[in-house]
Amino acid sequence: MAEDYVTRQIRELAQSVRREGPGGEGTRSFQLAEHLAAEGGIHRGDILTATATLLAMTAWCDGEAEAARRFAERAGEHDADSRELVTHLLRLEAAADRGWLPADQAEALLDYARRARRGDLATRTRALAGVRRGRHRRED
Repeated sequence: MAEDYVTRQIRELAQSVRREGPGGEGTRSFQLAEHLAAEGGIHRGDILTATATLLAMTAWCDGEAEAARRFAERAGEHDADSRELVTHLLRLEAAADRGWLPADQAEALLDYARRARRGDLATRTRALAGVRRGRHRRED
């Protein structure tokens, strides 16, 4: 099955973030994010906040603290709703990687999903929270 246009653009953005995060300016990544906002129907603040956050994380992981700081500041320039969404999405993805979601984060995510009318996030959150309670035990 062929990928749709928006999915291809998101993949290109992810590749661009990986290439540009270490110490760069993120020019190509931000151009792609702006394009997705204009053509892909993605909220501009959401995609720019996510892009800046991912660039910051990539730079930090590559030991580029100054670039990470610049990108983090840029992520903070957008509206509170976009920052909240990105925070919840990062927590959800980290939980998916770990295979469990702490109860306080699950509650916050479910509250956000209800307020934002995001059934997709609620479904993923419940699935991860259920794994923690029922089938998976965290090993500390």
